[in-house]
Amino acid sequence: MKPITIFLVKVLVKQFYIINAGFFLFLFFLFFGVVNGGTLITYHQSLILGMLGSPIFMAVVWAAWLLYNVKCFLFCTSTIKTAESIYLFSLKAISKVNQLLLYGFICTLLYLPVLLYAVFVVYMAIKKSMLLTALLVSVYQLLMITISTIVVYNAINHNNITNRFKKILDAVTAAYSIPIGYKGFLTAHIFHSKKMAFAVVKIFSILLLSVSFIRNGDSFDADFFSIFFQLILTAHAMLVFYCVHFSETQLQFSRNLPLALPSIASIYLFTYCILLLPELVFMLINNHGNLPIMHIIILYGTAAATLFLYTGMLYASGLNMERFMFLVFISFIMIFFLQKSGHHFVTLLAIISLAAAVFKSHYYLFEKE
Repeated sequence: MKPITIFLVKVLVKQFYIINAGFFLFLFFLFFGVVNGGTLITYHQSLILGMLGSPIFMAVVWAAWLLYNVKCFLFCTSTIKTAESIYLFSLKAISKVNQLLLYGFICTLLYLPVLLYAVFVVYMAIKKSMLLTALLVSVYQLLMITISTIVVYNAINHNNITNRFKKILDAVTAAYSIPIGYKGFLTAHIFHSKKMAFAVVKIFSILLLSVSFIRNGDSFDADFFSIFFQLILTAHAMLVFYCVHFSETQLQFSRNLPLALPSIASIYLFTYCILLLPELVFMLINNHGNLPIMHIIILYGTAAATLFLYTGMLYASGLNMERFMFLVFISFIMIFFLQKSGHHFVTLLAIISLAAAVFKSHYYLFEKE
């Protein structure tokens, strides 16, 4: 069994982490890179305590763990079904028990990043004497690994089941497909091709908002929230990159269309307004008088304007990620101090004006490096 295990680790586990290296670097940046090293432990303790203290928060995290697990076993099934991997069906010759143990080990390795974080969640739950919560989290992790193990087993031994599942999923998707216009192309691209990155960004965003509006709702700290708000926008920089990259590769023909520059800018702004709706809805529902409603609306506009500013920066940097993140860091500091001034509407006008100027001066000069 050992040679087979090593072989599957190379074919499935190693390839999964290589292909998704960018995804994991992005996650590492979100959860560790944007936080000062001295407050890293306190930061994650606050997130975990917020999770343990809020059923809604916990449900969001469990949904994220489920999405990651789906990503893992879909990678396995898609790899198994390729013509180059037809030799994997020879694993049918192994006994059922040995196959399940083998696939369980592989699925555990794929699920390991979530599993390690879940260990800390269980530890914090036990430390807070929340034994039932610790048990539920542990059982949920076991369930995730069991589900993915069964899916991989069926993909090799009962391939017709996997095909039937795919047909049902395609039928449901087709039944609920929504016709989109040209302005919806970027939004559809994020929801379809980058849905995992979108889910990660939204979960990170909701986690930070939960700490501000739910866990610390009774002692709302405006400065604390302002820092979190900027971190949320920084996390969305990756979605902005995906939008611009898609526009300049798959939709490059659009540069030959008779579209005025304001129309092109409106497509980006429309996309960002849609992507930021979850944050707006969350703040409105969980506000409880911490911020005036008009202030929340202005923050929503400021967020969309900031993402549009990131768009101009991407064009200015030639889609170079290193330069782009440096510009995002500069804008992080600039917007933070603008918001500290207390003139929120003026801040919104300043950001949208700067964004329009940067976008106008670099859109037609753009050349991908």
